[in-house]
Amino acid sequence: MLGGVRVTLAVQALLSSLINGSVYVLIGIGIVLCYRSSRVVNLAQGETYSISGLLTAKLVGFGLPLVAASVCGVVAATAGSLLFERLALRSRLHWNPRRLIIVALGVALLAEGIFLLLVGADTYTFPAFLSGPSVHIGGGAISQQGILLVVLAFAASGGLAWFFRYTLLGHAMTACAENPSASAALGVNVARMRQISYGLAGMLGGVTALLLVPLGGASYSVGLNITLNGFVAAAFANMTHPGRVLWGGMALGIGEGYIGAYVNPLYEVPLVFGVVLLIGVVYLSRGVRFGGALRA
Repeated sequence: MLGGVRVTLAVQALLSSLINGSVYVLIGIGIVLCYRSSRVVNLAQGETYSISGLLTAKLVGFGLPLVAASVCGVVAATAGSLLFERLALRSRLHWNPRRLIIVALGVALLAEGIFLLLVGADTYTFPAFLSGPSVHIGGGAISQQGILLVVLAFAASGGLAWFFRYTLLGHAMTACAENPSASAALGVNVARMRQISYGLAGMLGGVTALLLVPLGGASYSVGLNITLNGFVAAAFANMTHPGRVLWGGMALGIGEGYIGAYVNPLYEVPLVFGVVLLIGVVYLSRGVRFGGALRA
């Protein structure tokens, strides 16, 4: 009996962790998209999640059908990301990247203040798109909405990795990030490539909210919390590889889940963040000898 309980706990921790990890993956991919196109660490990426989740919840509360409210939420998240790039970043891209990080953080804090004024400190939610019975696997259970979220994380990670490697538009977006002047000289619209990246990032944040908010709710301050987790996943991928974000985000989510289940929930963040970042540093430094010299 005790062994069965332990197996059930392990499976349930894994299934719950996959949902959390998927959120980190999707937010991390958005951060990578922004960084690849502008070399800016977008600490305001989580606010696209907040815009979509809070607006959808309020519109549903006003009586708008769920589908229509969801479309409005995703459109608002996408528009917010595009406006952030156009108004806050475009004229400042010549600044030192460290200053631009502060700009992004300032926008995130401003957005949370506006959300607090508009919707208050309550937690909001709305009905799930898939409300059928949970799927039972090995003694654990995961909701149909949770499965959809996990599938989206894998699909977005793999799809964008393929997009950047094999498509002309993906190569153009990468070239614009690495050398904007040379890309512009070759006829590439650098600003448009950057807007496409930020638009995709905003849309991903908005869709993530549609799938997660019915499972856990959303409040005015949720944006920066999930941005931090997404940033760790993106940093694990060297801020440039959408495919690697998948492994960093899932490692973070699964680590948190098992430490919370078997050790202590208070240790989730410091222990897992430290281990995942350490693994990322070791991985990225594998071509560097002790003392800083490059390996042959």
